[in-house]
Amino acid sequence: MDYFQQDLARAIKARGFWIAMAVLCGIFLHAIRTNTNLDGSVSTYEIIVNAMALSGFGPFAAIFPTLGYSVAFCEEYQSGYLKMICARISWKKFGIVRMLTVAFSGGLVIALPIAMVCVIGYMSGTHGIPQNGLYEGTPIQYLIENYGDAYILTGKVILGFLFGAGWALAGLGFSVWSRNRYVALIAPFILYELMWILLYNVRILNPIYLVRGDDIGSYSLSALMELVYILAVIFAVWEGMRRLAHEG
Repeated sequence: MDYFQQDLARAIKARGFWIAMAVLCGIFLHAIRTNTNLDGSVSTYEIIVNAMALSGFGPFAAIFPTLGYSVAFCEEYQSGYLKMICARISWKKFGIVRMLTVAFSGGLVIALPIAMVCVIGYMSGTHGIPQNGLYEGTPIQYLIENYGDAYILTGKVILGFLFGAGWALAGLGFSVWSRNRYVALIAPFILYELMWILLYNVRILNPIYLVRGDDIGSYSLSALMELVYILAVIFAVWEGMRRLAHEG
């Protein structure tokens, strides 16, 4: 088993990974149970929107991806494990592998609970445009009419994965630059809240709107912006690892 497989296995086995997913699934299920009738009278799209908008997920969304594998770097640095690993492989290989495994695990933390919500919505809701009239003339109506519910469901899961990957990498970035577990856990949440407040009227840059996609009116544009953020975070992580490697 090569190092990538070993590190990926560690990421998936991390206790925080499973705790974050379990908590998020519980939050979504509670929102569906308390705010939605699953008797076939509510549309698939409404079930999904109710779960994400009425669950309290949005304000705290950035916390969950960082609970997985983002902060493992701090423990490895403090224990000397990092030096042992980098004696076997180059810091560049370590950096690439760690960013891939952190991004993948963080993406799953968000994407899998959202996929669960989408499956519940698809199986329990009526397909097509919601009949309450709230979405007439909106981009959502166009997307559902032209591409169907499957497009919405797939888009939600992809946006969730990209969101989770990006904020997990942000946690890794704070881990690399601070080498402090508590900073790495808290700082992404503070950054997320600041971006939410400061970019409230700039929806195309606001992460809380990007993860939903509906407020932007384009899932593909939301995904593109999330990829831009991911690339920016990757640059920050890479630069931090490069400096650490040169410091010895």
